[in-house]
Amino acid sequence: MKLTFIGHACFLCESDAGLRVLLDPYRPGAFDGRIALRPFLEPVDIVASTHSHLDHFHLDPAFGRPEVVRWATRPRGGRVVVESGVVRGLEFRGLSLPHGAEPGREAGWVTGLGFTMDGVSVFHPGDLGRPLTKDEVQALGRVDVLLLPVGGTFTIGPEEALVLVRSLRPAVAVPMHYRMERVVDLRLRPREDFLGLVPDCDRVLAQPVSLDPDSLPPPTRILVLDPTHAD
Repeated sequence: MKLTFIGHACFLCESDAGLRVLLDPYRPGAFDGRIALRPFLEPVDIVASTHSHLDHFHLDPAFGRPEVVRWATRPRGGRVVVESGVVRGLEFRGLSLPHGAEPGREAGWVTGLGFTMDGVSVFHPGDLGRPLTKDEVQALGRVDVLLLPVGGTFTIGPEEALVLVRSLRPAVAVPMHYRMERVVDLRLRPREDFLGLVPDCDRVLAQPVSLDPDSLPPPTRILVLDPTHAD
C-alpha cells in the first residue's frame, strides 16, 4: 500500500493493484478561504469521508465517478455502533465517535473509518473529540496505520493524541489536522506541540510512502509527512 498526505485530514491510499482511495477530501477555499490548500485534482476510485463538514467532504469533477463511503449513524443507549460495507472489494468499518468541540458546545458525531489494504490496516478517526474507550478499541481491532489528529479545538489535542497512540499501539502514526500556513484561523495547535511529546519520529520527504505488512515497525513509529498540497 502507498500512502500520501494531501493536507489537513486528507490522505490518498493506493493499493498494489491500483485502487485509489481518497480519505476526507477538503473543499478548496472552504470556510471563507480558510482552507487554502491547493486543490487535489486526480481521479480516484473511492471517496471515504468521516463526516460532512467542508474540510472533510468534497467531490470534485476531477475525481471522476468514485464510489462514496459515508455513514451517519449515532450511538444509541451508550452502545458502540459499528457499520460495515464492501466497496470495490475493500471492506470498510465505521465507528461512531464524538466530534471535537470548543468548551461548552456540542458538535455532533463523526464516523471513524477503518479498512485493510494490501494487508495493512488503516484507521482515520476524523475530528475525534476524545481518546477511544476500551470497548471502542476492542471493536476497532488491529490498527497498523493511525492517521492522527493533533491540533485540538475541533479534535483531540497533542496530549490526548498521545493517549490514543498508547491505547491503539499502531505500527505507524501520522499526525494530521493541525495548524499550517494554508489552513488559517481555525485555532488549531501546530504539529510541533505533539512532536514535542514523543521521544523521536521519522521525517519522510518523499511521498508516497510504501507500507508493507512484513516490514512494519514495532509499535509505534511517528511518521511525519509534509502535506503535498500546502505549497
